[in-house]
Amino acid sequence: MTKITSDTLKLVNKLPDGKRQKVDAIVRRHVRACHQNGFDPENLDRVYIEAVEMVNIEDRFPDPIISEEKRNWEPFRQYDQYISPKAA
Repeated sequence: MTKITSDTLKLVNKLPDGKRQKVDAIVRRHVRACHQNGFDPENLDRVYIEAVEMVNIEDRFPDPIISEEKRNWEPFRQYDQYISPKAA
C-alpha cells in the first residue's frame, strides 16, 4: 500500500467530520475497485486530493430535492420513429 504525504494528511485533517467521512468513503471505494481489478492504487495523494475536490463541489451544488407530493408534471419523453430513406 502506498503512503500519503504530510501535506495531503493536513488537507484531510482540516476538513470537518462530515466532509472527512465522505472523502474517506470515496477513497475506500476507489481502493476497493483497484483491488478488485487486480492492482494497487498508484498515487493515493492524487486520489485524496480529487476526493476532497469532489466533496467540495458536491457541497456547493447539492442535488435538488423534489418531493413526489408537489410534483404535478410528468417527465418529457420522446420516442423517435423509424423513417425509411424512401419516405424521407
